[in-house]
Amino acid sequence: MDKPLDKYSSNNGPLTVVQQHISAASGEPWRLSAESRVRIADNARSEDNRVLNDTLFIVLTEFIGSLTPADQLMAVLYGQCESAASGDIVIELMELEAAGHLDSQEAYVIDIGRYAKITASSERAVMYGLRMLLQRLAADGFVPCGTMSDSPAVAERALHIDIGRKFYTEDWILDRIREMSQLRLNTLQLHFSENEGFRLMSESHPEVVSEQALTKQEMAAIIHAARRYHIDIIPSLDSPGHLGQALRTHPEWLLKDASGTPAPGALDITNPAARRFVLDLIDEYAELFAGSRYFHIGGDEFINFAEFDKYPQLAEYARNVLNISGGTGVDTYIDYLNEVAEHLESKGWTVRAWNDGLYRADLTQRVAPKPSIQITYWTKWHPMMAPVEDILTKGHQVVNYNDGYLYYVLGEHAGYTYPTGEKIRASWHPGLFPARTGEAKQEYTGVYPRELIGTTFSIWSDKPEAQTEAEVASALRGPLRAMAELAWLGKRNAAE
Repeated sequence: MDKPLDKYSSNNGPLTVVQQHISAASGEPWRLSAESRVRIADNARSEDNRVLNDTLFIVLTEFIGSLTPADQLMAVLYGQCESAASGDIVIELMELEAAGHLDSQEAYVIDIGRYAKITASSERAVMYGLRMLLQRLAADGFVPCGTMSDSPAVAERALHIDIGRKFYTEDWILDRIREMSQLRLNTLQLHFSENEGFRLMSESHPEVVSEQALTKQEMAAIIHAARRYHIDIIPSLDSPGHLGQALRTHPEWLLKDASGTPAPGALDITNPAARRFVLDLIDEYAELFAGSRYFHIGGDEFINFAEFDKYPQLAEYARNVLNISGGTGVDTYIDYLNEVAEHLESKGWTVRAWNDGLYRADLTQRVAPKPSIQITYWTKWHPMMAPVEDILTKGHQVVNYNDGYLYYVLGEHAGYTYPTGEKIRASWHPGLFPARTGEAKQEYTGVYPRELIGTTFSIWSDKPEAQTEAEVASALRGPLRAMAELAWLGKRNAAE
């Protein structure tokens, strides 16, 4: 079996690590010729499949010039697989249930003989498999006989971009989408609202938008490109904290302590009008991002979670409005998250929230977060924060955002240092969650829990002026690739 990382892996081009590559004992290696064709098996999955056609066009176009004359795109034929000739590529798109050797919608098998055959159960898997085949061909001019069997260790492999604090252009985000696709990352989260900026146009509340912001037309183009490259988009509208920019024109909706001092960027969740304000924005963006599956509602760093008593109105709301005997501020906070989640779930969305304010050891929650909320676990910097095992026990699915390895914070703000590919490969894998210094590791080895649904690399733009778009893209390349390799392989050191 080939090593997972080999000479085909570099900081550029598609990700070429595979779970298994078994070379045949004999047989001529496979090469392209001037007569080579792509042949699509004729079945119900491939008939009139425009998504498949576009997927093939994208991948074949990427390799024009390196494998074929610059003005020649390989012909694609349907229904003639039985007559496949030497040098051809055969693609069979199958139902997952009918392909017992494929264990996920992203799995594919490449059989190399006289011709190369890719078997997959989704257009996304076809994209991955065809890129793998052509990249290996481009490296050596041939591919040896054998079988490559490949599928990811975790279902979701994501990039998160804080476009709230720093304005990133449409073209820059489109470049990241193409890069993500080549790294087999399948999810992009766009975090467009922050204390320092709100960078997506709004008709319902135009007053909240920063001077530099993406238009809805630009965002629609980003969404369209992501779908072409088989990348899911997650909108992220953080509340009830991180609303500083949105609330600059609505100071009446800021949460204030007993002395009347506003909590920076925090929404007064005891005010029905303030709650309605956030739901207005959510409704607007739920429509814009229609077709996406997940909506991230934030929930992190609302206030100092050890200081709910500084805001007595939160406890009063829990007791007098929610009718919770002995209710405290944390119950009002959880009730708010649940209300937003229920609002989105009624529209068909799956909701996500950050972990830091949930199930803390120093707070008694009389209101439980909805188990249907998926938890994005980014930190355990405070000893009272719940371990990931507690969150799994409560019935939540979890995405690993480990801030110790996977946080790229512009300006290295708040004690963070820029992550490196070397550090990620040496010590991290999708089952390693963040842990407080001196405490036991939070780590799952072997088969990961089924509740661990993915992992995410995050760009946080805390000091937006610290790097240009080009500098971010360049510095991101190495660590993002390392994360992508390990997210696919699920091994601590992919080079071993």
